[in-house]
Amino acid sequence: MGTGGIVAMADDPLAAMTGNPAYLTSQTETSVQVGLTTVLIDARYSNIVEAGNKADSGPGFVPDLAVVHPLDGSELTLGGAITTQSALKADYRFPDPPGTLGVTYGVQKHKSEYIVLKSAVGAAYNLNDTVSVGGSLGISYNRNRLKAPYIFQSHPVLKGLKVLTNLDTDGLGVNATLGVDYRPSDKFLLSAGYSFKTAFNATGRITGNLGELGLPISPEFKYDAEVDTAVPRSVSLSAAWQATPQLMLGVQLDWIDWSDAFDQLPLHFTNGDNIALNALLGSDAIDDTAPLDWRDQYIFHIGSEYRWSDNVSLRAGYQYGRSPVPAATLTPMTAAITKHAVSLGLGYQSVDYTIDLAYRWSLPNTERAGNSILLGGEFNDSSTRVGTHWFGFSIRF
Repeated sequence: MGTGGIVAMADDPLAAMTGNPAYLTSQTETSVQVGLTTVLIDARYSNIVEAGNKADSGPGFVPDLAVVHPLDGSELTLGGAITTQSALKADYRFPDPPGTLGVTYGVQKHKSEYIVLKSAVGAAYNLNDTVSVGGSLGISYNRNRLKAPYIFQSHPVLKGLKVLTNLDTDGLGVNATLGVDYRPSDKFLLSAGYSFKTAFNATGRITGNLGELGLPISPEFKYDAEVDTAVPRSVSLSAAWQATPQLMLGVQLDWIDWSDAFDQLPLHFTNGDNIALNALLGSDAIDDTAPLDWRDQYIFHIGSEYRWSDNVSLRAGYQYGRSPVPAATLTPMTAAITKHAVSLGLGYQSVDYTIDLAYRWSLPNTERAGNSILLGGEFNDSSTRVGTHWFGFSIRF
């Protein structure tokens, strides 16, 4: 975090297991690393009803754990990790704007959550003095939660209508990463990593209320729910240069294939318990697809590390990536819209342990939705502002 997220500049098991498993070969002895990141959020949302609605600021906590073990007398190094690969959470409370037929549910919570925890084992091998290769394979856990008014987007009967919902699903998927490191000299390191797409079919329950639609039936409903999501595939290219004995500089470019993984959000509801609603729809199942239309993202990083003394290192970094979320599908619950981030770091190394501290500020960014393609018109003429403060701590021993 302190160097702007550049893998080639890192020297720890967590960076290897999350960025490029080939970097495991840089670890010369068995070690364990524990990390904890705290996140504070500054987010506001304005719509046609009310301006300046503020989200819950947190804090949120992101834990990580990694181990590495070089095999004696071998060029092979093993590793393992449990990390938070992805986390998006939005928690607002504001007046529900009138939608189709003027339906509104008044002041409501608008809360969403998308979390991916990744467990993986990895191995890396030194092919020669300059090239090492590595890979990791594991199981990822995904949880999706939504507590908010929901507008059906594609169902032939319910299309455009709004109901209150409380969705909770989770599921597992397989993750895999490949990497290669090239060291042409003692002063240069080139690194490339590829992460495969991890697909999830998360299952659970959805409950809700359609009372404001004015239908002459019981308003409560409950279904078994399936949500198809994914962590997109990605490519990372990074380089580090030991400019002086004290100063290291680095750059990195990431590509994330959001356009494939977040093109749309398929929702499948089955075994509905509201008999009257089933009769109205002609089925006890509902299929709906919400458009996302996220675009691919390129993220550029630059960073530096200065060895202040034998024990202390100072770090700084910057990264930029255009938001993948288009204005046409922007909502306050999917607003991963920050672009610029600056960071500082401090490392202390003793004989028995290493402690690293970091701070990253994702600068506030505001995006506006003029004419949303989401049905109901509720997100037309709305704006969302998001900024985050990240505080990282890790200890390795």
